[in-house]
Amino acid sequence: MSLRRLLPLFSVAAGLAVWEVVGRSTPPVVFAPASAAGWYLLHTAALPGAIAQSLLTLVTGFVLSAVVALPLGFAMGRVWWVREMMHPLMTGIYAIPPVAFIPFLVVWFGLFVESRVAIVAIMSFFEMLTIASAGAAAIPPKLLDVARSFSAPRWRMVAAVLIPASLPFLFTAIRIGLVRAVAGVITAELLLSPANLGKLLLDSAARFNTAGILAIVATVALLGLAIQQGLLWLERHVLRWERP
Repeated sequence: MSLRRLLPLFSVAAGLAVWEVVGRSTPPVVFAPASAAGWYLLHTAALPGAIAQSLLTLVTGFVLSAVVALPLGFAMGRVWWVREMMHPLMTGIYAIPPVAFIPFLVVWFGLFVESRVAIVAIMSFFEMLTIASAGAAAIPPKLLDVARSFSAPRWRMVAAVLIPASLPFLFTAIRIGLVRAVAGVITAELLLSPANLGKLLLDSAARFNTAGILAIVATVALLGLAIQQGLLWLERHVLRWERP
């Protein structure tokens, strides 16, 4: 196994070792060791179902967000009048903390699945929009000049030049958006009607069970890490022309 593959594993192992040492040197009610958190994960029957339901909320909200954010961001980066019209509106809304939308979402959708999906969509929307817009605007004009020199039609220019040239930014937008979506799921499950991983987290906090709290936090961290690594692997295989 190459050093490049070993370094991430070493980083995770070192973090777990530090967690275990610190946890064993403090009272369990203050900070539980990694072994206690692992024991909680192995013996909590509700955890697999909670993860599955949280993932369903995450995927639904993220897909709804990406379907709007990526094309709109691309249009803002390439079409001047779309950028001038949408930029003030998007910038103003982006300045509002996502939790400020929760009272409206409760009125519109209630306390359950629909509101949680909406929070995930809102929290992942603006990062993807901004990065997609920057990527579309950063496409080198020389690529377009070459396409025009071959009298390429507009649809061909978009499919063969604009979209491939902006793919590195689009992958980055998706990765950042998914991380924000993970945070959105936990925020929604904590602040609305407690459910899934958020409910397990609140139940552990109510019992002063720091092992359970840390186990859920570690689960969320591993979920985000797994998503990021999967997308990085996909990006390396799709963007073979890009340098590592």
